[in-house]
Amino acid sequence: MIIDPFFEIAKPAQFGHRRIVPRVCIVDGKPHIRTFLASAFEELGFIAEECARVSDVAAALVGAPPDLIVLGLLLPESEVTKTLHVLARSRFGGKVMLFGGRGSTVLLALHDLGEQTGLAMLPPLRTPFRDSDLRENVSTFLPIPSSPSVPIDVDQALRNNWLELWYQPKIDLRQMALRGAEALIRMRHPTWGVVPPSSFIPGEADPQLRVLSEFVIGRAMADWTAFIRGGQSIEMTVHLPMSVLEDPGFIDRMCLQIPDPSARLTVEITSVDVGRNPVSARRAAKQLASYNVGISIDDVACEASWADIEDFPITELQVDRSFINGCANDPHKRAVCGMILKIAQRLSARANAKGIENSADFQTLCDMGFELGQGFLFAKPMEMQKFARTMMRGRRPAVPSRPPK
Repeated sequence: MIIDPFFEIAKPAQFGHRRIVPRVCIVDGKPHIRTFLASAFEELGFIAEECARVSDVAAALVGAPPDLIVLGLLLPESEVTKTLHVLARSRFGGKVMLFGGRGSTVLLALHDLGEQTGLAMLPPLRTPFRDSDLRENVSTFLPIPSSPSVPIDVDQALRNNWLELWYQPKIDLRQMALRGAEALIRMRHPTWGVVPPSSFIPGEADPQLRVLSEFVIGRAMADWTAFIRGGQSIEMTVHLPMSVLEDPGFIDRMCLQIPDPSARLTVEITSVDVGRNPVSARRAAKQLASYNVGISIDDVACEASWADIEDFPITELQVDRSFINGCANDPHKRAVCGMILKIAQRLSARANAKGIENSADFQTLCDMGFELGQGFLFAKPMEMQKFARTMMRGRRPAVPSRPPK
């Protein structure tokens, strides 16, 4: 390859360590590759856009240019070379990263070409790659891990459209199939990136907690409707605080939004809420049951007293992840899991093991008889679009084979 002598070499502007949400432009001729990479970058907190042609790249540089451009080698080599030249002529001040197959000599040659033209080249991303590989390559763009120093106002987040719902698959451990999804609130802040709920969830006495709960229900129902219209009828789980469920009329308004009478909604409350006010919890559970809405008790531990809730219409008990993680090698944790499993059976409820992260724990829980499971072994929480694509792939998440009995 020969460097074009007729363009001026530009020194890229340093992106630096500004704590703002970075933008990435993904250039590749294959739509599914662009979509896959866009999803991977969005999970890291990037704002992603896609380009299929060199002309698209030139247009993307107008106005607010991206901080990172990713070039795939599924484009013809000449197209990648042209794109590098366009970026150099345009004095592109961000960084450039190539991705392609391991052992590709073309990948290294194009990387060297980019450096020779004055572009700030990141190490090539070799496929197939792991999440950790991508994170390491783009680490200079990621915010310093920290949380906002003060809680973020929910009204401000709603006005600026910072709030999102992500979904984590719930897996049927008996059939090794996708059973449903748990909706999880996230905030994509322009300064801190994706912010954990602990940084913005209001306290029990804060009136904004109801505002946030209304948002969660409205967005979850809209996404659920889209799933159903796409031919994917799954169960939906939402977490709601007891103080909101006690609000007169809230349960009625929520249940009227269920998109399909045959669709199964489960409302999740914590065992702490049940313990604090079992009378209100029982009343809410029975009202939900009248709408055919299930109730799930989260963070169940062996010390919780279930003697007073035998008449609860509970449909699911979720075992605290602290007892799930490492249960394969810890007899105490297995004993706790077995005790909670027996309680679920006595209440005719399902037992859901949350936080499954390795195959040994997975096999142990299957042998014990757990019906449902969630955790990073199956899938991390994902944005609505990625979750929808996961369902479109035959509704079978990437789960290990069920161990033989």
